[in-house]
Amino acid sequence: MKNTKTWLFKFMCIVLCVSFIAACSKNTSAPSEKASDPAVSEAAASPSESTPAELPEVKLTFYYPVANAPGADQKKVNDEINKYLKEKINATVEMKPLTFDEYEPRLNTVMAANEEFDIAWSSKGWLLNYQPNIDKGAFTELTDAMIEQYAPEARANIPDKFWPDMKANDGKVYGFPIYQVSAKTKSLVVQKRFIDKYSLDISTIKSYRDLEPFLKQIKDGDPDVIPFGMATNRWGLYTDSTSVGADGLAISYKKDDPNYTRINGIDVINDKLDFYKTMHKWYEAGYINEDAPIIENINDLKGKGNVAVSLEFTSKPGGEADEMGINGNNEVVYIPLSESYFTGIASAMHVISKTSKNPERALMFINLLNSDKYFYNLVCSGIEGVHYKKISDTTIEQVKDSAYAPNVDWVFGNQFNAYLKPAQTADVWERTIKLNDEAVVSAAYGFSVNEENIKSELANIEAAHAEYRITLETGAVDPETLLPKYIEKLKASGIEKVDAEIDAQWDTFLKSKGLR
Repeated sequence: MKNTKTWLFKFMCIVLCVSFIAACSKNTSAPSEKASDPAVSEAAASPSESTPAELPEVKLTFYYPVANAPGADQKKVNDEINKYLKEKINATVEMKPLTFDEYEPRLNTVMAANEEFDIAWSSKGWLLNYQPNIDKGAFTELTDAMIEQYAPEARANIPDKFWPDMKANDGKVYGFPIYQVSAKTKSLVVQKRFIDKYSLDISTIKSYRDLEPFLKQIKDGDPDVIPFGMATNRWGLYTDSTSVGADGLAISYKKDDPNYTRINGIDVINDKLDFYKTMHKWYEAGYINEDAPIIENINDLKGKGNVAVSLEFTSKPGGEADEMGINGNNEVVYIPLSESYFTGIASAMHVISKTSKNPERALMFINLLNSDKYFYNLVCSGIEGVHYKKISDTTIEQVKDSAYAPNVDWVFGNQFNAYLKPAQTADVWERTIKLNDEAVVSAAYGFSVNEENIKSELANIEAAHAEYRITLETGAVDPETLLPKYIEKLKASGIEKVDAEIDAQWDTFLKSKGLR
């Protein structure tokens, strides 16, 4: 690896001297535009002997979301993590996993109370939303100098083309991206045993409508199985093949529109009337779990293995292996419902809290997560021989009923350093890079809304969504009755003002790109 000396503290003369000598003796050219290999880490597979003992010992805290509640061996793995960290950067870390449904509410409480912590997982447009929390002053700016000094290996592993996506509205960077799949593909997750049992031809499934006969077969033939599992934190099945961005991006427009006219909020909801009717029909027929409008995490049900079909918004090459672990270790198949949209790298990142007393050491920790293969896989999969066993040099198999199984490799760091799972092919990382390169790039890539003039309206709109959207998308209510009330509430909340503001910003953005 280039720039292998990361432990540079300005106030330690001896460390500066050693680092200067090392820097002079190595190739210090800028990172390549293209990573040379998907498995980019050259970090040692065992703790380094050359520990910077001069660094004062510090304790870090790391908040992150997980698919399931932490297992009984969480502390055992945390202790092993700390042994390694002590030798590498003379630090320990308190790992603080939270399930997806509790993650953002808990972090919002922590930040509102100005509680001290160091590192957290964040994203642009999802959990712990990047820009709004920057606007609140919650995150520490990561300057080029800081990254070069404390995370050079991790930086070198990420192609330059991804970095502009990390810039906030003020042009600064506040997060360190997690290099992984950078495209969103909405897909069904279907247990293979039901595909085989009912001879489902997956090539015939192009939209949610095509799924209905299959769900009826499962309902009739397997009464103890939930045909389609949903929860409050899941995106709906709705797709619109005539639009770009209709599957989750902030801006949607028709594919044949040369002016990229944004589809406004009310029109998006009106377009979903037939979808809401279908969901209500399914709910009434018993295809959707009755508690869908009130449970926040479908993974508890999926973990029992009795959810035949569910939805994954960001399916990716090899993702079936992770889904298998979430689905009671039953083999699953992805059935894509939409095109793949390039989302950039800011959909997953690590941020350093403004309350951190050790931001430099926190960045060193992030550097290890994103460049040290041994450390990354320890955090992802636990202890070899206890929580997983190696099938080959590159592939592992999780121990049955393991007491440590976060199943969120994409939360922890550079996923191209992950061990493969049995269901993943040897070329999975090459296919992931190909997907990143070939995914549809929306005209809205790089666009973010400045919420300053519409904060109160957005809060009111979010309250309206909370009141109506979940019950409509899970099919629990009759849309003929509820949809007009939903639209009325949105209008009363100021959605027309919000649409006008976003339209104005969208127009300025398109002009800046020469598209208008």
